[in-house]
Amino acid sequence: MRVLFKAEEYLVKAEKAVVVALVLAMVALSFSQVLLRLFFHSGIVWLDPLLRHMVLWAGLTGSALAARYSSHFALEAFVKFAPKKMHRPLDVFAAVFTAAASALLFYAAWKFIRDEFAAGSVAFYIGMFGVEGGWAVMIIPLSFALIGVHTLIGLFRPKDSFEGPF
Repeated sequence: MRVLFKAEEYLVKAEKAVVVALVLAMVALSFSQVLLRLFFHSGIVWLDPLLRHMVLWAGLTGSALAARYSSHFALEAFVKFAPKKMHRPLDVFAAVFTAAASALLFYAAWKFIRDEFAAGSVAFYIGMFGVEGGWAVMIIPLSFALIGVHTLIGLFRPKDSFEGPF
């Protein structure tokens, strides 16, 4: 189990790095776009759709991080208000329910991605380069997979090992 916990620790560090990098890039790019519009009365055409997709990526990666720290779903609040002897069974129920929901949503998102690639849709263009719709929203099934993995690993994590998200 230690190897699994260590692997998850590296995964969480990577997720945190992705969220930080995306937020910093979004702030810088948004600020640049505002300056371009303010001073030059123009902007970068493809920047707005890119920023929308970056928000999607940052939000869904953040939701996977929230699942790691067991602060993702309202079921967790219900567990905290239950009698002490019911905490572990309710924790297990909440984790299994979350993992099952994540698996179903992963399957639906994977079918959506498959259809996006089959249709050959383009999410946006950067100059002459078209970013395929499937790659732009690949975070959707990935985030549900991460939520499921973090939740299932959390079943075996001792409760006293919670160190918080930062």
